[in-house]
Amino acid sequence: MSERKWCVMDLVCDHTTGKLRETLLWSNLFKASTLIAYCRFVNADNFEMMTLAAGSLFLAHEGFSRVMNQRQQKIDKEAPG
Repeated sequence: MSERKWCVMDLVCDHTTGKLRETLLWSNLFKASTLIAYCRFVNADNFEMMTLAAGSLFLAHEGFSRVMNQRQQKIDKEAPG
């Protein structure tokens, strides 16, 4: 069995169904816009502060996503039927 290769569409599509997943789309759009803003506005004077701000945004987003995912799994597990 051959191994599936990675594709750019994997950033926004479900790997099993191939359908667009809005959560992946918005998540990656947020991360890309944060990275672009970081690269655009960082300079020698504010490097530490911009790095802290961008890193904090990435970590907060990832942590929030994981908490929401765990809550959704718990709700799905407890749902009747």
